[in-house]
Amino acid sequence: MVVRVCQDRQGRVFQGAQCVSMRIDCDLLTGYLGSGKTTLLNAWLRSPLSAGTAVVVNEVGEIGIDQLVLAQVTDNVMLLESGCLCCTLSGSLRETLLDVCATARAHGAALRRIVVETTGLAEPLPILHSLLGDKILTETIRLNQVVVTVDGQQGLRQLVTQPESVRQLAAAECVVITKGDLAPEQDIRELRALIRQLNATAVVRDAVAGNLADEVFTASAGSLQRQAVLTAIAEEQGGDASHHCDHHGEHRHGLEHEGALHHGDVHEHGHGRDVAAHRSDSAAVPLFHSRVSTLGFHIDHPIAWPGLAAWWHLVSSHYGDQLLRSKGLLRMQDTGRPYVFMQTVGKVFHTPDVLQAWPDADERSRLVCIGVDLERDWLEQSLSALLIDEPGLLPSSLAELSRFVSTHSE
Repeated sequence: MVVRVCQDRQGRVFQGAQCVSMRIDCDLLTGYLGSGKTTLLNAWLRSPLSAGTAVVVNEVGEIGIDQLVLAQVTDNVMLLESGCLCCTLSGSLRETLLDVCATARAHGAALRRIVVETTGLAEPLPILHSLLGDKILTETIRLNQVVVTVDGQQGLRQLVTQPESVRQLAAAECVVITKGDLAPEQDIRELRALIRQLNATAVVRDAVAGNLADEVFTASAGSLQRQAVLTAIAEEQGGDASHHCDHHGEHRHGLEHEGALHHGDVHEHGHGRDVAAHRSDSAAVPLFHSRVSTLGFHIDHPIAWPGLAAWWHLVSSHYGDQLLRSKGLLRMQDTGRPYVFMQTVGKVFHTPDVLQAWPDADERSRLVCIGVDLERDWLEQSLSALLIDEPGLLPSSLAELSRFVSTHSE
């Protein structure tokens, strides 16, 4: 498995005489204790479609690989019958991933995907920071999706009583409800409603005994997530989000670009925080899940790169780790990169994907924020930062933003 070519700074992988420009998709698999991660991952490892996949599991993981092991490659990396590599997570995630890549490359096969499986109590944000914040990793590895398993029998109780499960869910691109065949239909309906409230942009699937593993791990989450942003906003308005969002490119650009922002009104729509009564053994007040919400915004006019940088600096300064995720479909003033899909994880701003075409007939930008104790009024006021078109103006408070806007509008 060939994983990465360290000397190639453009992320190219050489296979014989052919040179292919690519990065390796990386899926993060997490979920609360007993939620079915092992079942889903085992089903994937047994699938012929998993060939060319490296699987990284935590040291205390219970993934059933004994009958799958073909040969020992190194001390902590094993070759499986399916053609996958599997290793235990030892040391830093960065070093583990680089070790897997080097080992795979040394044994000469093409690596197409990495699945990182976490413990049931793991906080996903620090792991995502490692995947998104390391220059060497991001040159060769592309975070494709965060997959979160939720127990159909225990999910309602866990989401109400266990903050870890809520944080995992808020980070998800794909939520897989497991054991749904063993739970009452009403519980599953309530669970889906709660998931929708906590993370309105996640794709939700139902799985029995890992039967959706191929569908989950062969997905390209980018287009699904762009469509999910459209759906989340449209549902708040009772509108139609049936337009597909499949046109996207592989070019990625940062916030250093300059441009001019056309002034215009900004409209906001938010998911409420009301949840149907769920069974709970916890006496905690307020319950953590009730403090998590999804807020969506429409932005009427194109955005300048300095304005986007200013907005992110302001929001991350104010909320810190309270802002779990944000995602946006944005129309930019940059004529070379007019359409982008952006996302953030905690305090990390992920380099935007440049879209080849705008996904639907509605030309307004869409922005969705998921977090703890988010304030609609504050976020609505923060969007004035998008009016900034001068690089280097990075407000840390609404008062400072007001001074910036008033000074530069005179």
